[in-house]
Formats: sequence, C-alpha cells, structure tokens
Amino acid sequence: MREDVMEAGTGLRVYPDPADVFVADQAELARHLHPLVSVDLAAVDPAWHGWVHLLSPLEPAEGYLGDHTGAFHSPLARTNWLGFALEDDGRYRLLGDLRYFARATTPAELPDPWPGFRTGLDGHCDAEQRSYLAHRDAFRREGVLLMRGDDGSPRYEGAGAVALVEQLGGDADPHGNWMQPELFPLEYDEDSAWPLSPAGNRFRFVASVPGWHYRRSGADSVLLFFEPVERLALLTFDWS
Repeated sequence: MREDVMEAGTGLRVYPDPADVFVADQAELARHLHPLVSVDLAAVDPAWHGWVHLLSPLEPAEGYLGDHTGAFHSPLARTNWLGFALEDDGRYRLLGDLRYFARATTPAELPDPWPGFRTGLDGHCDAEQRSYLAHRDAFRREGVLLMRGDDGSPRYEGAGAVALVEQLGGDADPHGNWMQPELFPLEYDEDSAWPLSPAGNRFRFVASVPGWHYRRSGADSVLLFFEPVERLALLTFDWS
C-alpha cells in the first residue's frame, strides 16, 4: 500500500483524456463524469493488467449520486455506486442506463423533486466543469496539483501540493460512511470491506482520492474497486 502519492511515475496518468477513458459509443459520459487519474492495475497487483480510472461525478449538488433516479438503476448503478465493464482497450463501458444521471433525464422522466432542482443542478455542474478545466489546464502547465480557484490560480497563498492519489492498494477502510450494506452488497470484517459483483465475486480495492483535489468540490473520498474475474470497475463515494 502507498499513501499520499505525490508523483505520477509510470503507474498513474493524471487528468486522462475522456476519449481514453470512455468507450466511443458512450462518449456522453464525459458530460457526467470527470476523469481524475488512471491507475496501472499492475501497480496494485502484479497479476493484473490494464488501466482503471478514478472518476468524479459532477452530480450531486446535494445528497447522493443516483438519489432520484431509481427507475433507471441497475445492479452496478445504484445510489452512491457506479460500475463499469473494463474493455480490452482499457476504456470503461457503463453497466447501466445513462439516465442514472439526473441531468440525462427529461423533466417528464424525472420531475423536479423540489422546486428549482434541475436549474440548481445545472448551475452546480456548470461550475464544476469550469473548475475542473481550470485545475486540469494548470496541472498540465505546471505539473503540480494544487487547490485552485476557477481561474486556475492557487486558492490559498503558500499552500502546498495535494496528493494525486491518497491511497494506492491495500485495503479499503470499512469504517467510512460509504459502507452502507443496504445500498450495495458487501462483505467486511474489522479491517477491510469487499463489494460483491452480481455473480458474487469480490471487488478488491485499487485506489482513493478526494474529488476536491482535482476541482473546486467533490466527494471527500472517491474509492475505486476492481473485480478481476469479469474485469469490472466500481466506484463509490465517501461524504464525511
């Protein structure tokens, strides 16, 4: 296990191009998910191969991802959980309906849960997009990940770099608030937790990072898991 990884080396690709992350026929996923960093699976387990991707959803403005779109959930796209098949070329294929994302629904499919819901969500996501692009462009210029304002300038004078990945490999902490067995099937003990695939196979922990390291806000931890039998990737989000 490695903690607070500050340099990419050969095992990480920071701010990967969405075209290298999402399959071509699901390119619209880039409107809903920001690619943060890609991880060489062999850096976690030498028996594995290929790359998986830590992603930060632009939603939600409040609550959990998928809170209001239960009609479009699937076994690997549930409240606060989102899964993908890892294609042979290393890109993700969403294992669910795009309307899992509230912004992909029409008002007829998802009436506003409260007045102004859709307007507020659009404003939030537009702000996250601007911030993401400013952070990404600054990183590509300077090679350092900092908490930044929407213009790309450092948010706090004299603040140091933040980690590209907070934890790489090892076990997922089973005491975070992402651990809700009523939302997703899990096995766990005092030291670790393993989400279970629809076939009953364990997902293993790959990496985690706060979403707000890469833009103005985001989950306090984005956790990425991999299931090597069916080659599935799974994300969940801790909101402390």
